[in-house]
Amino acid sequence: MIIKLIIVVHRYVGVVLGVIMTIWCLSGFVMMYQGFPETSQEERLAGLETLDLSHCCASLPIADDAAAGSLRIEMLNGAPVIRIGRRGETQTFNIATGAPIGVLDEAGVRQVATSFAAGNGIKGEIASLDQIHDDQWTVSGAGQQPLWRAEFNDPQNTLVYVDAKAASVVQDANSGERLVAWFGAIPHWLYPAILRTNVALWTQIVIWSSAIGCFLVITGIVVGIARLRGKSGRWFPYKRPMWLFHHIFGTFAGIMVLTWTFSGLLTMHPWGLFESTSPIAQSDISGDMTWADARAVIDHAKTDPALASAIVLRPAPLLGHAYLIARGRHGKETRLGVNGAAPMTLDELAAGLQARGNLLASGKVELQTSEDDFYYGHKQSVDLPVYRVTLTDPGQTRVYINHTTGDARVVDPTSQSYRWFENGLHSLDFSFLRVRPLWDIVTLILLAAVTVACATGAWLSFTRIGTEVSRIKEFFFRRT
Repeated sequence: MIIKLIIVVHRYVGVVLGVIMTIWCLSGFVMMYQGFPETSQEERLAGLETLDLSHCCASLPIADDAAAGSLRIEMLNGAPVIRIGRRGETQTFNIATGAPIGVLDEAGVRQVATSFAAGNGIKGEIASLDQIHDDQWTVSGAGQQPLWRAEFNDPQNTLVYVDAKAASVVQDANSGERLVAWFGAIPHWLYPAILRTNVALWTQIVIWSSAIGCFLVITGIVVGIARLRGKSGRWFPYKRPMWLFHHIFGTFAGIMVLTWTFSGLLTMHPWGLFESTSPIAQSDISGDMTWADARAVIDHAKTDPALASAIVLRPAPLLGHAYLIARGRHGKETRLGVNGAAPMTLDELAAGLQARGNLLASGKVELQTSEDDFYYGHKQSVDLPVYRVTLTDPGQTRVYINHTTGDARVVDPTSQSYRWFENGLHSLDFSFLRVRPLWDIVTLILLAAVTVACATGAWLSFTRIGTEVSRIKEFFFRRT
């Protein structure tokens, strides 16, 4: 009786969720190789000109004690500018004159988009330039609207989106990326603009679809195991191909379906999961940095060769000391201090941790020359070697510090758990599978198996429900 009830529940839940889960599986093949279109930091920087700091920075109306932990100095439409403040409260000034840069007009937006296109090899000219609130490719940019959308007449029909308030490119997408996204990220994330623009509704739909999907898989596994052997004594008692395939693949690939559905649910951080207080904050590693500190570094570094080819200056304070990173056009980064170039050293790091005291002083410092479970590359490379600091808190918090720039990343116990549940379970991101094409082969085989399980289940649910609806109609029409 219980099994029959589970079968009925499984069948009816599968009518809707079976289709959604099949879509998740099919789009997963695409997501292995391309996600949602986005503008990388490298692409944004490629559109910038070489820095001119010859007139920096006496005229800037910035208080000496202003927080400068997120400042950026770069070129904007031929003029050197500084962006200082936090997201949503960023102020932009012309370095040479000290004049504030307001919201860009249409001509300024056009120039920013054209420079970005030239730096990224986008051929053609702007065919249309329109101000929009949002569209399919900017639905996640809350707080940046309205945006300007520049459509280029290049062979790829590239779209470039400019935030006039921030005076920067925030998104670009060519026709190939947009087409693939309709078969990958958009169905996989349930990401059509009509739904995604309502963030609260979209969040709840994804969470509950995933949760009910887990329930559907669990009931299916229970039924599959209970019916591995039928009343006749035969293993896999179903004769019809669809029933047989769904039984076999659903029973044995069900664990993988459940794994992917459950880990997909966890990526949404539902019901407060993965929200906890870290034993240390990022600011404990970096320390504070003021505009006076940054200006002192700039004044002493103006003659450094690294600035001759730099396209951007950004802060990288470490353990209470002020540093700036000068990035060249080809990606080379140089750390600058008040005495010029200041390469990172293990001794500097160890002494700085001791000076900070408390938990940081107890950290074990080592130079890591190979990847580990929390600092690694999967579909992209990582900078090695890296300084790893392992703390003595119960969760063994780790801090990874770039050996060139001093940029730090804190991996606390919550981050470690999320790494295993999200990257590990959802992306099969484990060290023994990291070598390619091994990861591709294993993932493709498993994804094919779960697709068969979900697709056959959805088909059976629809056909069975259709049969029952036909019987009901026949019953009522016969009575009339």
